[in-house]
Amino acid sequence: MPTDDDALLKEANRLNYRLRSTFFYRKLKEFGALALPGLVADLSPTSPLYNWDHFAEWGIGQDAFRAIQNHAELTLLQVFCHPRALRERPRLVAYYRNIAALSQKGARYLSGIDVKRFESVGGQDISLEEISALALARLFNEHISLIVDSSLQTITADELYGLLLASTGAQIDGAWRNAIGEEAEKVVQRLLVKAAKERDVLAALAPRGGGPVEIYDQARIEDQLGAIDRYRAMILTNQTSALFASEPDISLLNQDGKTIAVIEVKGGADPAGALERYGAAKKSFEAARHVSPSAQTILVASCITAEVRARIEADSTITVYYNLTEMLDEPGNTGTLARFIGQVFALLEIPPSN
Repeated sequence: MPTDDDALLKEANRLNYRLRSTFFYRKLKEFGALALPGLVADLSPTSPLYNWDHFAEWGIGQDAFRAIQNHAELTLLQVFCHPRALRERPRLVAYYRNIAALSQKGARYLSGIDVKRFESVGGQDISLEEISALALARLFNEHISLIVDSSLQTITADELYGLLLASTGAQIDGAWRNAIGEEAEKVVQRLLVKAAKERDVLAALAPRGGGPVEIYDQARIEDQLGAIDRYRAMILTNQTSALFASEPDISLLNQDGKTIAVIEVKGGADPAGALERYGAAKKSFEAARHVSPSAQTILVASCITAEVRARIEADSTITVYYNLTEMLDEPGNTGTLARFIGQVFALLEIPPSN
């Protein structure tokens, strides 16, 4: 007969795989992997302006070079890394590193260069020095040459794209191991933004870093939801807002900017850590109540053990709690998810949706 421990373990696994799925999708958009081939395609009109006389010095094997030079559908720039192209467009580091099937950590270890800064959206504006560009080109080309040779010079454009996605997937999988708590927060934030859109009360999103506020645009909402970590606040049409930060994870503000409620999201999938997660949430709520004594406190957590549940229910610092796994299990806005969304928007003085 199943025990409480069995039920908690099953819940932990359900939550882990659900959050892993959303994490992969979010990171795929964050890394911009699907746009990387376009960076190289943009160079196609100027391809004849790149000289390859010194290809051997750049780590390109002769057989691999000749195979791509005579390839019916691939250009040299699509496959091999030209050091000048890297200096002109530093974000191409991400493209060639993935084609070479190297992780960011591996590229840093083998070259001594931290490639992560060049691969970010703002990496295009970072200067890549001559010696670094040459070192990275050699590293990438040595690995790419091996791949071309191992294919017996029959590699295709589709296979290149497959390498890029496989390498990106491996990088995301590595990042996932330490990100379950963060992803739980992002999932709840996306649920709130999506609910605001469905209620037709989403006015704007305020980005982190002090950039201009982005007025809600229905055509862009899917991209915005996929990159929710770029935003610090959701601004509603009735002049209230929700802040996305940490400790607390989410703060609900009224028209005067006063905190009316705080939300802590604890998405850990290890039942053994449930007590520790409860303690961290309690500490955050106590700090929030110290500043805003009348603020409601909402805990969204997973893998709540019997001991932790008893403590929560007896804890006056926690107004209400919701089971995150139940929220993600439900199709549509029903049950636990509906109650959570309903309470949040009632606090923000948004009428119930029809």
